[in-house]
Amino acid sequence: MLRRPLIKVFKGVSIGLTTATGVGSIYFLHQNNYELSSIGAVRFARAGIAASTTIADYKWSLMGVKEGTEKYATKMKECHQRGADRLLNLAKANGGVFIKVGQHIAALQYLLPDEYTSTLAILHSRAPPSDINEIKQVFKESVGKDLDDVFLSFDTQPCGVASLAQVHEAILSSTNEKVAVKIQHPKVKSRSTVDIYTMEIFVKIADKLFPDFKLMWLVNETKRNLPKELDFRHEAHNADRVRRMFDHLTYLKVPKIYYDYCGDKVLTMEFCEGAQINDYQHFKREGMDVNDICRKIGRLYSEMIFIKGYVHCDPHPGNVLVQKNSVTGSSDIILLDHGLYSTLADEFRIDYCSLWMALLKADKDAIKRVCEKMNIGEFYSLFACVVTSRSWASISSGIQKSDVSETERAEIQQFAASLIPQISQLLDKMPREMLLILKTNDLLRAIERSLGIENRKETFLEMARCCAHAAYQDNMKFATTYWKQISFAYQLYFNLFKIYFATWYFAIRSYFINEKPSTAPIY
Repeated sequence: MLRRPLIKVFKGVSIGLTTATGVGSIYFLHQNNYELSSIGAVRFARAGIAASTTIADYKWSLMGVKEGTEKYATKMKECHQRGADRLLNLAKANGGVFIKVGQHIAALQYLLPDEYTSTLAILHSRAPPSDINEIKQVFKESVGKDLDDVFLSFDTQPCGVASLAQVHEAILSSTNEKVAVKIQHPKVKSRSTVDIYTMEIFVKIADKLFPDFKLMWLVNETKRNLPKELDFRHEAHNADRVRRMFDHLTYLKVPKIYYDYCGDKVLTMEFCEGAQINDYQHFKREGMDVNDICRKIGRLYSEMIFIKGYVHCDPHPGNVLVQKNSVTGSSDIILLDHGLYSTLADEFRIDYCSLWMALLKADKDAIKRVCEKMNIGEFYSLFACVVTSRSWASISSGIQKSDVSETERAEIQQFAASLIPQISQLLDKMPREMLLILKTNDLLRAIERSLGIENRKETFLEMARCCAHAAYQDNMKFATTYWKQISFAYQLYFNLFKIYFATWYFAIRSYFINEKPSTAPIY
């Protein structure tokens, strides 16, 4: 009985994919003046084969298996792994946008199946380099000068390769200064429009066949953010802006930009030495305090999110370096790759502050009220778990009161695996700003885990401090009288006193129960 409808489904999918592949190939070739060397048809076909095979795999493997059974869960995990392997191979073969999307998926731990996030995590560190002759051509087209005329020396082996660009070490001829030269991979920009178009076609097909899974948010975010990331002049201005914005954080280093040697596809900046922020063995050898490192990156991002509303959204380990200060001996943070920032609307930023204050107080009614304001009230408990990566039981009792255990972590993964359709619907409905915030949160948690420190109480206290400042700044907009100003100031300093006291309490408590102690808070 099931065979005939199934054949109809597969026939429809095949016709749809074949038509889409043909139309997409013609469109791509037209966009590239019918140059077959652009191999747009091949790239589109690869995506079509991967998508159709994965869709058929899920449909065929789960046919006749009762949902909710152990067999169904096992079959689903096997499908997830095969699908993740296909997506990884597709990203490696097509490069560019596909690697970028794969990295975005990999960052959403606990939100997407573990098979996908763990398999695609390799894309953060293993992007293929471009040929040096093509790199030199991109430099000349973008800057208007020959690479050999600008640099006294230029290392042809890249010191870093990412999805959209690669970085080379060089010495400027004019000043003898050591610089890092970020050069975009050739053809990434020209292919990006059609690559996104390709993804959109197959996501729409998947939405028709799997209506419980909402994935258009991923395509829409890529369409919105990729053009900014592909214009390196935009990145240069972001770097200057964030350097000025956080000049009060003396431990933060943002590389200087050399505008005379920049273009839309080239960014020349100060070369900064440092270890990746997840290099625990390096910090151990150098006698550097990992608590101090986590505290500093935590403060930076708390201020970005809750106070400034201007958030660096790609803090994977390759973009955050740590350097031992030669004078103080403490840690300096070097922030790289300023192509992707999220500017938070004031209303969203204050709502997000209110959400975290409610989470820290374990105020379930307040959590629900904020979620209703964000138009996700029906998912409020799920959303709280997604934002904190903690179980609802831990949230209800106060997330800052207990550390995450292996048992709780296993429960969260099992819980997330069973609610993939609901999570995908939540991601589709939540405010757009929230998507990049979640990605950022998950990358920061991954850094803490790699350093052996997770869900630090000091992290929550730093967030509370920034939320208190943000609430004060918002309240002062409505302080029409002198007495209201005094009242709001009193609330701020009273809250800061409680946070300061709690910080020292946890530091002393950690010392006496032999936990890794944290240093005093920075104010």
